[in-house]
This record gives sequence, structure tokens and C-alpha cells, in this order.
Amino acid sequence: MGRYRKCIYPKLSPDFEALLSSEDPNLIIVGVIGKSLFEDCNKLAGFNILDVAPSLLSHEAKEGQITFYHKPGEEILFVHFETTFDNYCVEKLLHEWINSGQFEQFMIFNSEVKTRFARSLLFATHICHVVVLVETGHSFDPFYLSLFKSMKVLREKHVAKFLPKMAKASSLPLLLGKEARLCCPRFIFFFENFPDEEGTGKEDISKFEFQVEDNIYKMLRNDFIIMNNTAQSLFSIPGNKRFVYFNTDKTLREDPLIKSIKYLEHTLNLGVFDEEAEMDELRPFTNFGKPINHYKNEDLSDVFVEKKREFMPLLRDYAKEALEVGFDDSLSKFKGKSHFVILSNKQWYETFCFFHKVFITNAEDPNFDTSDLDYKTYLETFQTIINVDYDFFASCCDPGLKKAISHYNSAKVQHYGFAYHKVLLDESINVYRKNFQSQEKQHINERIIRETCENIWRQGRQQCEYFSLRNNPCVLPKHSSHDLSDHSSGVVFVSTCNCGRIQGRREDPYTIYQANFEFYQILYKNCGSCQKSLKIDVPVFTPSITDYRAAEVADSLANMTLNQPDETQYLSQPITASQGSHENLSLVSVNAINRIDEDSSDASLNDLDQDEQHVYPSADTATIYRQPSTTEYLPGMVHNESPQGLLPQFSSWSLLCVGPSSLYSHSTGLLEHFQSGFLSGANYLLPWDVQVRVKNPSNFENKSNDRRGAYRKKGAIMLKIFVGCEYECPRGHRFIMSSPDKVLNGGSGIIKDSGSKIVMNDMPLYFSCPCRTAKNMVAQLMRVHVVTPKANVNVLMEPKIRTGERNLTFSLGLSQPAKLSQSAYWILRLPYIYQGEEGPITPPTEVPSNNAGLFGCLVGGMFKVVEGEEDDL
Repeated sequence: MGRYRKCIYPKLSPDFEALLSSEDPNLIIVGVIGKSLFEDCNKLAGFNILDVAPSLLSHEAKEGQITFYHKPGEEILFVHFETTFDNYCVEKLLHEWINSGQFEQFMIFNSEVKTRFARSLLFATHICHVVVLVETGHSFDPFYLSLFKSMKVLREKHVAKFLPKMAKASSLPLLLGKEARLCCPRFIFFFENFPDEEGTGKEDISKFEFQVEDNIYKMLRNDFIIMNNTAQSLFSIPGNKRFVYFNTDKTLREDPLIKSIKYLEHTLNLGVFDEEAEMDELRPFTNFGKPINHYKNEDLSDVFVEKKREFMPLLRDYAKEALEVGFDDSLSKFKGKSHFVILSNKQWYETFCFFHKVFITNAEDPNFDTSDLDYKTYLETFQTIINVDYDFFASCCDPGLKKAISHYNSAKVQHYGFAYHKVLLDESINVYRKNFQSQEKQHINERIIRETCENIWRQGRQQCEYFSLRNNPCVLPKHSSHDLSDHSSGVVFVSTCNCGRIQGRREDPYTIYQANFEFYQILYKNCGSCQKSLKIDVPVFTPSITDYRAAEVADSLANMTLNQPDETQYLSQPITASQGSHENLSLVSVNAINRIDEDSSDASLNDLDQDEQHVYPSADTATIYRQPSTTEYLPGMVHNESPQGLLPQFSSWSLLCVGPSSLYSHSTGLLEHFQSGFLSGANYLLPWDVQVRVKNPSNFENKSNDRRGAYRKKGAIMLKIFVGCEYECPRGHRFIMSSPDKVLNGGSGIIKDSGSKIVMNDMPLYFSCPCRTAKNMVAQLMRVHVVTPKANVNVLMEPKIRTGERNLTFSLGLSQPAKLSQSAYWILRLPYIYQGEEGPITPPTEVPSNNAGLFGCLVGGMFKVVEGEEDDL
């Protein structure tokens, strides 16, 4: 035919030098690899692109040889691989091993054959858009499944680590992306023979091809070789195109010389030249070109036989799609995210040469060494991963090996983590050492045991072990999940609702949403007290578009702090503890707090919907200093380094008014029907006596006798506020602390401790629970109780949590302190887990009482008292 040119890499002909130095991105790369029964090792016979029959080619086949084929003006460049799966190459390799005395047993030789083929195939999947896998028979070889699985492990575990680094450090184009390959290549399965027992009609052939396609697809999906996300797949197959082709031409490999000799003999024997017969040989089908009356009495269905089936139209259809839109074989939510690139001819050839060195040349050089540990590990473990079956058969030949592997397989648990795997592995090694027979092979066999047990564990027994927010590993089998809520540690805790009335069992959280919001919403629906309680809402993200997303908080933004108002505008003097058991606070008018900077944004919580179930801060105190974003939300929680203008998706806090101050009786403490789970004697709030000067005496005239919690004294007002810092352990035990280092003990019913110790000091975020358990449980500060006095004052609350790790300070996110109403019982529920932009902060597993504050604290001075107006009463 004389239309396709070829050359053998790396010696390029002038035509290919010109082609592969072009800057035009117009070539679709098609790799041809697989099996061949013939000495020429050529697998392109069925493509109908060769100049002459393969048997007449002057070509010396060689394992590892790569040949380029291209037709000028065509968009397809064929890359033809000669490998150890070609009969001629494997026979030649076998003779070399036998002649050199290298051949000891078949398993070792077979391991080498598979390893060499796998290198070429893995190389092809990185430099080709399409790979045609040629099979000499008419059925899919299931051996490929184990090979594909091993190659997928290699790519995920090793290639994905070293290749992007190496490509980025070289001069290769950045278009290769983080996957460092042209795309997830499509595979086409080409079968050179069609089964004789099947019908040869067009419909029969198509039906058989569809059946084979279904079978291959199911096998590849069941073994997770192809997946919904092509980025995680070794290769892909299209969902709406044929990917199996059967050649039905029986003369595909017929020797033209033998055919000519037979034809000559036939002609000589006849002694005459049949011109009509000669013309029939040249016709595409019988009676082609003859008048219709010539075969009017014949069956037309037999006369008009279709032309020979061809493979190239299918391949050109693939190339056209690649040039126009690229390949996107991902499914479901990954659709539209597939990586696909067509490099310029020059860039592709540079990539080809570089990858050939990485995958082939360096691997076959016994003296090659590298400083890249990931690449070095890949080279060292390649043959072991590809030849898992070799280790299996080797273990069957040694009683010690067999007993060791049997011991490992006798594990009673179905799935387990690395620690238990290590214990089983050490036990198996000890079993082998008691039963081994050959001292010389002990080291080798122990390596085989380790590698075999490692494969057994990873291929079906490995536990997920993804850690929860409380540092517990997922106990499910190893699984890839993009939704963290799919994990489960199996650990269950007991926690209390927002108002403290009921308790419930909660699963170990894997997301901040589960930890700080979802669980409390579930309890809210089951707690009548929570539903009836009035609440102050904290600002959260409100989207204005459907495709909103988490903000990418840059390092420079992370160092910016929220615009915190000056505390001096709230108090005429700082809060300080007096000599006695009370504090001396100066009162200022609420109007002083409500002064708003005219230049600040007018957005406030007053814009939110209000109903009888909610109490909101005034529009002034809740003013947000900057209009929050409605397209991007804060990925973590609000803290001192959060960028301005970003709000979280949901609130991790809860601030409720559960009822009037009369709900609490200091003589009986917090009763079980009102607050569940409190330890005996640790269920009392602490009285906090506050002495303040009266700036507006008229507000308190003739009112001291009928105001609960306040009385006049020499121009000042004495307030009694009940406060409590409540801790909760994973078992649901709750207790109040009387000081930063002491749990409240109110067994006698008389509380002598003052609330000033917990108000003015930093209270630890975590403390050892006094409950009696075999293991000391770490309790966490979860609620702050406040019973406000029945006096013309307002208690302002501005809680700040400083974590020990990363030294972040978390807050409610309000621009002004929350104003608690008078003569009411308020409960602030704190977050269960704290999370910044860098991720969640894991609670400690053990907290010494003498330095509990090192792990985080509630910053002291969270309360301020201001004078109210008459309408505040």
C-alpha cells in the first residue's frame, strides 16, 4: 500500500525528525501492545495499514523494541511495542536463560516475563491517548485482571508520588498536570480470531462483540480496575462506544507467496486461463459490476455480501473525538473533571523520551541509583508487586512458609489495623523460625512471609483507620470516600443537648458539622425544653448563589484578625477583684455600648427574621463591621486569625435562655429533671457577688427591696449572679468546677466557694473527670450557666476559648458582646470540637490536673455588667 511510514526508536528517519519537531498539537497517540504468534511480532496486520504482508517485512523483532508508524497528513501516530508476550520474544529470552545457566525454575522465568511486559504496558498508559491490546485468540485472557490490579497498585502507591515531582523538576510541559500523563487512556481489545461456532453475519458478529464487552466491563468494574473517577483508574473504557473488535478475515495471516504458488499450480493444471474467474478474484463481492439480469434468479441476500469489516474506522472515530472534545469517561459527580491534553509533537516526543528512561531504561540498568526515595522504592518493589502469585507458590513449597502463612490467615477478626497486622506478622515469623528447614534460605523466606502477609492484609483485610476528630481510627474495611461522614470508629459517646435537659448517644464525629451542629439538632427535635427556649443567634453564612464554596484562606489572610472593638468603650474602668468575695464594677449606660461607628457597615443581625421563639441582640450591639461574603464561607470556626468578611456555614455554639431565674434554687442545686447527668455534689452554681457604683441613682430608687439579687449599700449596688462552668466527660457525666484546679464538692448543701474564682481566672478547657472508671476520662468544658439578677442591669457575655494547640482564640463571631436579659437563666453551649483553617484540633487523651490549662482555656473576664434602661426590666 505504501502509505504509512515507519521508524524504530530512537533512530528517527528524516520524515519522523520533521514530524516530531513540529510545534503543532495535532497527533493522537495510539499504542499497540499485546500478543503475537509470529516471528515478526507485528500486531498491526489486522489494522490494514502495512505496506506488505507481515511475513514479507524485512524486520528483526526484539523485546523492548518500539516502532513508530504514521501516514503523512493523518492525525494518528501508532506506537508499536514488542514485548515478552510476543511468542518470538519469549522464546528467545528462554533460550538465552537456558544457554547462560540462569534458568532454575519456571516461576522465576515467568516472573521476569511478566515484569518486562508490565513495564512496557505501564509506560504505554502514560504516553498514549488510546491503547489497543491485541489478543491472538477469541476470548479475553483473565490473567490480565491480576496484572491490571498490580499495575494499579503500583501507580497509586508509587508512580503517583515520584512521577509528578520528576516531571515538574524537568523541562516537561506543565500541561501534563498532577497526574503526569496525557490522560486516562482508553483501552480497545482487538481479537485477531473469531470463534468458528458463531455465525458470521453482521448481526451475529455485533451481538458477540457486545457480549464480550459486557463480560470485560463487569470483570474490570468488579476488580476496581476502572472506577467512576478516571483519575484513580489505570485506564478507561468509553460508556457509549465500542471497545471490542473481532477480526473475521481468515486470510489475515495468509502467506501471499504460498497463495501465488497455489494459484499458479491451479492455472497450469487447468491448461486454460479463465478470465472471468480472474475478474471475480478482483471483485469486492460476487457479481459486482454485472447487469442485474445476470443474477435475477439468484437470492439477492447472498449476492450483495458486505465488504470486509475494517478496524480503522473505529480507531479514527476515537481520534476525532479526542481532537474535538477529548476523553471524559468519569461517571456521576466526577463527570467533567477528567484530565486530557494533546501536546505539540515536539513536547510529546520529549515526554516520550523522558518517560522511557524513567519506566524502561533505568529499571533495566542494574547499576542505576537515585536519591529519590519514592522512585527508588518503586524500582525495588516493582517485580514483587507485579508477581504476587510467585510468592504464593513459593510459600507452598516450604512447610515452614506454609505454616507461617496459615498462622497469619487464622486471624479471627475480619478487618484490622496496622498495629494488629504487625502483631500477626511477628507471630508468623516466629512460627516459621520454629519450622524452617533451610538455614540458607531463611532470610529470603522471611522476606517472602512479610511481603505475602502484607499483600493479604492490603487486599481485603486492611482496616480503614482514618482518624476521627477525637483521634479514633475508622474500623470499617479500607475504603476510599470523599465524604468523611462515611467513616465510623464504632466509638459511642454520651452528650447532652443545648439546654442540658436530655442526654443522647452520639457516634464519634468525623466532621465538624457532625460534632458541633448535627447532633445537637437531632436532640433539639426530641427536647421540648430546647424548642421552647429563647436564643441569641450568632452570624452564619447566607449564600446568594447555588455554587457557593469554601474560601481558600491564604497564609497572608490567615494572619489577619477580626476587627475587634475596643473594650474600653464598654467599661469606665477594667474589672478587678476586690479584697472580699465580690467585685467592684463601675456601671455605664447601655447607650454607650450601642454607639455605632457611622463608617461601619449597616448589616446587622436585626436583618434576620424574628419570632416569639428567638431573642436577638439589639441592632446596635450585633452590627457586623464588614458586609459578610455571600459566595464563600469560612471553612473553620471564627477565631482571632480568621479573615474579615467570612462566616461559617453553621453555628458551633448555642446561647439559650431556658427560663426565669427562679428555675435555680441554691439550696437544692441543679436537679435531675432539669439538668441530667450531674455528679452528686457537683451540681451547684457558684454565687458571684458584684459591688458596683451607681452612676444613675434614679434607676434604683425605692427598688432595692423588691429586686431579687440586688441591694443598695452606700451609693453602690450589690449584685448576686450565679455562674457555673460545666464539664462533661465522654460517658455523659457532668460536674461544676469551683476553681481552675478543683471540682465542686457540695455534698453538705452549703456552697462556700465564690464565683469570682471561675469568672476572673482562665478556666481549663479539659479536666480529668472524677467519675470512677478503670481509665481516667477527660471531661471537656461544654457549658457556662448564668443566672442574671432581677435588677436594672444587663450582663454582657463575650466568651473566648484559647486552645493550647496552634494558640488560636475562638469566639462567637458577634461584633458586640451578647446581652443577657435580666432575671433569667442563660446557658452557653460551647463547641464539641474546635477547628481552624488548618483543620480540627484533637482533644487530649490525658490531662494532668496541675497543668490542665496548657491544653486550652476559657479566657477569664468574659462577663461585663452595664446599667440598663427602664424598658429593659
